[in-house]
Amino acid sequence: MLFKLSYSIPVELLKECQERFKSGEEKTDGLKVIGRWHEVGKNQGFMLAEADDIMAVGTFTNQWSDLCNMEVVPVMTDEQVGQILMA
Repeated sequence: MLFKLSYSIPVELLKECQERFKSGEEKTDGLKVIGRWHEVGKNQGFMLAEADDIMAVGTFTNQWSDLCNMEVVPVMTDEQVGQILMA
């Protein structure tokens, strides 16, 4: 299943969040990161990830919950929507 994970970083936590991101210690167990997009000039962006288990998504977001506000939305591809419409 695909998930869009949007994030926003409060300005007072920006430096600490950047340091954690640069450290490379992020855990993605059970989560395949497809890509990340960061909004230029803003402390926000989103990533697209694939996971078979919602627990993997929860574990991922939990490691950032002290620094970022995160929103998780399940998403579908055009192909998946087409299959639903053809059913």
